[in-house]
Amino acid sequence: MQRPSTPSAPIGKELSRGEGLRLLSNVTFGRIVFISHAVPAIRLVSHTMDGDGLMVGLPHDSEIASLLQRVHRVVYQADLLDAATRLGWSVVLTGRAGLVEDPQEQSRARDRLQPWPGQAVDHIARIFPEWVTGFSITAPHTGATR
Repeated sequence: MQRPSTPSAPIGKELSRGEGLRLLSNVTFGRIVFISHAVPAIRLVSHTMDGDGLMVGLPHDSEIASLLQRVHRVVYQADLLDAATRLGWSVVLTGRAGLVEDPQEQSRARDRLQPWPGQAVDHIARIFPEWVTGFSITAPHTGATR
């Protein structure tokens, strides 16, 4: 008599910096985290990769725009998770961010950004990644991430 096979457990692994940056280029939005009035603040924003840097489209928000007038440390998090299978990945990038002032860079970023419907992109920030961490959870037979 054969016993029914039990499904293999999903496989979790830490991502390298390169894998994390590659995966960030596959999605168009994430969350920027910054300190406001001594507590963390989080905004859902659109992004696009620009080399190893991350260009972030920000709606008019005087608080974050004022903060990023000078280079400031931020955290950025993006993920692609399947609620049904519980497979996917999450990447956290920590780095220095500042507003992009060059009109040509702003224009190039606006052409590539895909903001949420109804959300304007009033400012462009560039995040220079210092630390990139993340993890993926894949099915045991594939080992692939999207």
